[in-house]
Amino acid sequence: MTNLWTLYGESVNREKPLPEHPNPLFRRDRYMTLNGIWDFAINRSSGRPVTMPKKIVVPFSVETPLSGIETNVKRTDYLHYRRKFHLSDEFLDGYVIIHFEAVDQICDVFLNGDKILHHEGGYLPFSCLISDPMPENILEVTVSDDTLSPVFPRGKQSLRSNGIWYTATSGIWQSVWLEAVPDTGYIKNVKIDSLFDEKKIRIKGDFTGSPSDAFAEVYYHGHLVGRSTFDEKWMATLDLNYDFYPWSPDSPELYELRFSFGEDIVHSYCALRKFSVIQSGNECFFGLNNHPVFLSGLLDQGYYPDGGLTPPSEKAMVDDIMLAKNSGFNCLRKHIKIEPMRWYYLCDTLGMLVFQDFVSGGSPYANLLIVTRPLLNYNLSDTTHKLLGRALKESRDQFVSDLEGTVNRLYNVPSICSWTIFNEGWGQFDSVEMTKRLAALDPSRPIDSTSGWYDKNCGNYSSHHIYFVAPHLRNDHKRILSLSECGGFSLGVDRHKYSKIDFGYARYSNFDSLNRAVERLYSKHILRLIKKSGLGEVIFTQLTDVESETNGLITYDRRVQKVDIAMLKRVNHELYSAFNERLANKK
Repeated sequence: MTNLWTLYGESVNREKPLPEHPNPLFRRDRYMTLNGIWDFAINRSSGRPVTMPKKIVVPFSVETPLSGIETNVKRTDYLHYRRKFHLSDEFLDGYVIIHFEAVDQICDVFLNGDKILHHEGGYLPFSCLISDPMPENILEVTVSDDTLSPVFPRGKQSLRSNGIWYTATSGIWQSVWLEAVPDTGYIKNVKIDSLFDEKKIRIKGDFTGSPSDAFAEVYYHGHLVGRSTFDEKWMATLDLNYDFYPWSPDSPELYELRFSFGEDIVHSYCALRKFSVIQSGNECFFGLNNHPVFLSGLLDQGYYPDGGLTPPSEKAMVDDIMLAKNSGFNCLRKHIKIEPMRWYYLCDTLGMLVFQDFVSGGSPYANLLIVTRPLLNYNLSDTTHKLLGRALKESRDQFVSDLEGTVNRLYNVPSICSWTIFNEGWGQFDSVEMTKRLAALDPSRPIDSTSGWYDKNCGNYSSHHIYFVAPHLRNDHKRILSLSECGGFSLGVDRHKYSKIDFGYARYSNFDSLNRAVERLYSKHILRLIKKSGLGEVIFTQLTDVESETNGLITYDRRVQKVDIAMLKRVNHELYSAFNERLANKK
């Protein structure tokens, strides 16, 4: 494997990486990042060592070059972190909350020698309230990680990077930070609903005390356009009938929100937009703001050669999103990963729809199924739990818990337009029940229950993955017809490859042949599916190369763009025009 670096990774400030506020959807003015250089040790004992001889750059996982450690982790290993920090007077005047955005996989947290937290699972945040903060503090974290555990989510993580499986992520891999809250009462959480048809925003609050002195304000470009108090049910409604600015990829209009509860003030934002399934004739399409919209997107796995699952900087995230947007795509399928909240914030502000996957898990995936299913169209039961890797009840329970946690985490993100529950059968179980459960948790977004394989006739998408042959699809006239993965055209670029292997589903030797293949896929096959079959969504694999997978629009180090932007923009325009023409002809 070649040690590749992005320009973003080369310029990382090791003392203060990723310094921005980690959660723009729930932001207080008093916060402090603990990202930077921590003491570190790795050994076979769960006991916290007296000395930690190494240094690690948090929040990069130990496997990555940016961490400064760059080593693989065994399931018998323990990772030990230590960081001293000082709290100023403004933090000592009240309570302090310690936040961990993501730690993989099982961790214990100690503050000044006392255990304050235990957490399991690698992709969701957790926190702890410190009611008696001290000026000088020692924060310690002990982590273990069994990448192949059948219980916890792992996505594309593997102990052996190969093909579609990538280097594992262990330990702290998203921001660690502190915020100050008043000891007289504070806002714990808010749930934001866009009531598009009513031109209103509804807020459900969760406070530590009575909401009698709590209110919400909404601003548009700095001007106050609405204000509402919270009632006894912790609800507030903001009427925007006279300041109605819908959000869309072409016009990503956002409102600023300000929540006040006594001395506590939280800043957030929201959008007026609506996602739905729209019936047109005997076909179904994705609806944005009550209008059918064709989704043309890219598979986006969010890996970097120097940071792994952790973006090296905010600019790295911006440039990835803008590459897709400038190429004419209106959607990114966030594949088997939960990004830092700032990534979603950037999609909200830049105007990019997000098709969000839940992170897969279960027993290690059967190679026989992965090799044969793309070529042979057979089905398997997902209620016989052992077949697809969910024999353990503990594993199924963990998935349900993570599903609920993911919805709670991402519910307020305006740009997330749909959910994917299962991908290609990996850890798939009880799809009909899981779809009902998800729809009850979030009725505001369409659901792709089974992306690619083992369709159970549930959810809002008839979802297919086709790589090796020209795509031919039938519309079931009950759901949105979706080609949720296609392409996978491989071209490795010398000196910009992670591996000697060029993995993909069709290989090309030069830029011209690659670009002709991409153009042919869209201008011939995808256009035909729109015109003849009522295709409503297409997702191309993929935005960037990832490790040995060399099928991106751009190389893994983000230095060489392989597919022409102007051509992509033109063919995407053709898709949107053909889609609109089909709808017009059906009226």
